[in-house]
Parts: sequence; structure tokens; C-alpha cells
Amino acid sequence: MISKISNRLVTAALLLLLVMSSGCGIYSFTGTTLSPDIKSISIQNIENSTGEGPSNLTQVVTNSLKDYYRRNTNLVIVQGEGDLQLEGQIVSFTYSPAAIQREGQQDIASLNRLTLGVQIRFANVKQPEKDFERTFTISQDFPQNVDVTQLSTAQIEQLSEQLVVDVFNKTVADW
Repeated sequence: MISKISNRLVTAALLLLLVMSSGCGIYSFTGTTLSPDIKSISIQNIENSTGEGPSNLTQVVTNSLKDYYRRNTNLVIVQGEGDLQLEGQIVSFTYSPAAIQREGQQDIASLNRLTLGVQIRFANVKQPEKDFERTFTISQDFPQNVDVTQLSTAQIEQLSEQLVVDVFNKTVADW
């Protein structure tokens, strides 16, 4: 008997929570704060202005952005003139020593740091006060024996993943 009452209370509480959270119209379980009148996003190719990195870097970063928005919002991705507009360029792809150690008379990098920076221009047609231009940067350390010119597409995708999350949070989650 107590079990049936508990189950009914839990069910009623969940139903109430569901009704309350859907009432505001701008909250989602992915953390986005999109107005209901925003239906589309256009994501232009993120060009590589550095000339550095693998030849498919532009494609990997652009596709990672599109895939992330597709998975985490109900926005339709359009070629141009979306309610939200995202464009930018890769402004840094640098490889530098991160940890130096001395071996005999020589200083050797035991870790090397790869840094990827992307400058993003974001426009919200419905709410222009949310427009911005900002550079997002991420770094990852690699052992000295890893040649960054030989990174696989999967490794580049993994590197750009946090960058994409940061852009997403700034554009549609207001973080």
C-alpha cells in the first residue's frame, strides 16, 4: 500500500516538474537558452588563415561545429541567413615545448603543446545584443615522440571537441 502511494507521489512530482520546465519555452535539457522563435543556424566554413596544420583542418573544425549543433539543438542548419550565424577562421595552430628537461648538456622537450585558436564571429538576428567576436583557444600536450604533422583525423577531432563545446556554450547556452 505504501509502495503504491510512493509511486503515485513520484509520478505526480515528475509530471509537475515536466509541466513547469516546458512552460517557459526557452530551457532545454542540453542547457541551451534559445528563444522559441530561433529556428535555424548558418555555419560557414571555418577557414585556416595560418597555413599550418593538416590539410583537412578546416573541414574537421567546421564539421565538428555542425555536428555538435545538430546533436544538441533542434536548429535547422542552413547555408546562409540563419537566425543564428556563425563564421570564423583558424588563427593559430602552434606546436611548442611544454616541459623542458635537461639531458646531459642539452635541454629537451619531454612534452610538446599543440595550441589551436579559432576566431569566431557570431550574430543573432533576433537578438543582436548577443552578437560577439571572440577567439577561442585550446591546448593539448603530447609526448616528445609524437609528430603533430602526422595526427590522425580522429586526434584532430578530439582536439577540437572542447573548442566546439566552448563556442556552443557561448552562443546558445549563455555561459
